[in-house]
Amino acid sequence: MVQKGREFSVAMTTSLARELAAHLDKGSTQEDLTFAAWRRSEGQTRTTAVLNRLLLPKDGDRVLQGNVAFTSDYLSRALNELEQGEGLALLHSHLGPGWQGMSSDDIVAERDRLAGACFGRTRLPIVGLTRGTDGAWSARRWLRVDRNRYEREDATTVRVVGRRLTITFHPKMRPAAGENRRQVATVSVWGDAAQAALARVRVAIVGLGSVGSLVAEASARMGVSKFVLVDHDKIEARNLDRTAGATQRDSDRGRSKVDVSARHIKAVATSTDLTVDPVRASLLEPSGMKAALDADVIFSCVDRPWPRHALNAIAYNNLIPVVDGGVLVKVDGDRLVHIDWRIQTVGPERGCLVCIGALDPDEVSLDLAGKLDDPDYIANLPAERRSVLSRRNVYPFSMAVAAHEVLQFVGLITGLERIGGLGPQHYHAYPGIMEVAEHVECKSDCGYRALTGGVSDLRGNLDPSSADGPVAL
Repeated sequence: MVQKGREFSVAMTTSLARELAAHLDKGSTQEDLTFAAWRRSEGQTRTTAVLNRLLLPKDGDRVLQGNVAFTSDYLSRALNELEQGEGLALLHSHLGPGWQGMSSDDIVAERDRLAGACFGRTRLPIVGLTRGTDGAWSARRWLRVDRNRYEREDATTVRVVGRRLTITFHPKMRPAAGENRRQVATVSVWGDAAQAALARVRVAIVGLGSVGSLVAEASARMGVSKFVLVDHDKIEARNLDRTAGATQRDSDRGRSKVDVSARHIKAVATSTDLTVDPVRASLLEPSGMKAALDADVIFSCVDRPWPRHALNAIAYNNLIPVVDGGVLVKVDGDRLVHIDWRIQTVGPERGCLVCIGALDPDEVSLDLAGKLDDPDYIANLPAERRSVLSRRNVYPFSMAVAAHEVLQFVGLITGLERIGGLGPQHYHAYPGIMEVAEHVECKSDCGYRALTGGVSDLRGNLDPSSADGPVAL
């Protein structure tokens, strides 16, 4: 039985939303419907129904008389077409804008006609979605609370994921913030609607070192109000020249990076409705990965290939866009040779980290094998290779990467390409050139792209030595 009381969300790709719009839009006087298949993505506190394919009606499968009704034959066929692990969703259109309520006919259809039949067939709840005339979605699921009794639980959000992340928020469960005098300058740049969306998005920051701590501060000052912080590490003296908010006392006491960042966020945040969830775990532990799956957007601020590979997979598998960045500093003895940094957003309709050349599969394999922690192995590499794997960085470089990650995040949420840019960015500090790759997509045989919306089991990507053991993801 599905656990009651967890936050519930629905996610779909932009391409699926376009297909739905083409089917459901019958003008100003006619509603329509379709069934779809979904798979369950489980975070630490949120369950997401990820829609992955439509089970479109055939002639005679529904009755169109202004409103719309499905036939028993259509329901039977849709249930029989479900694969192992899939649940059934009913999607229909309403003739009004915004988050939609439910009519008595809607309730009868979902609770009385569908909930029992779906649970009996799949052991999963029926998920209902309604599309407004402006493209806004509302959603709910019907949870079995007793034999032949089902209760409705509304979704907090419905997320449409593509080159832009468009989120419809439940107006009472995730309301828009009111006017805030501390954000006047920020709002003057991109307006109230964009600020309302940015303020309600839940972000996960994975890695709270030099880049992640700055991403956290910038996001908090900008008005983001919901944070999940994931890092297993503690503050050391060597971190003090690169970590926002960290002090000598934090180093002396061995405070965790997530706790230091949480404290700093609370000190500088402009939101009046702030929640910060520090998770003292690696992304490669079950608790760390499950916490990341609670996010609407993930900031990748890690410096190792293995967690970046895992985040690359999550972006497609679980439909959670990942904003990623990194610094490369090449040093020959005491001589600085070259500095550059890359910033990119990955997920559906975008090229993945491997396909855009920002992640080397060979380095992922080395990290998985533990070679990057083997000093003898590193010492025997060619000088050029050692320099690439050295992970050197200083605060100004981190500032640049963090700033561009936050700008790409703003562009992702608001659709303002003049802020976020057109695609992956590669900056060469000398002579001072930013290269931009516009609209890069994955290769046709890309394994990450093949994961899109599949909610495959990612436990094989976790560290087998993690303390909290395997859990279902």
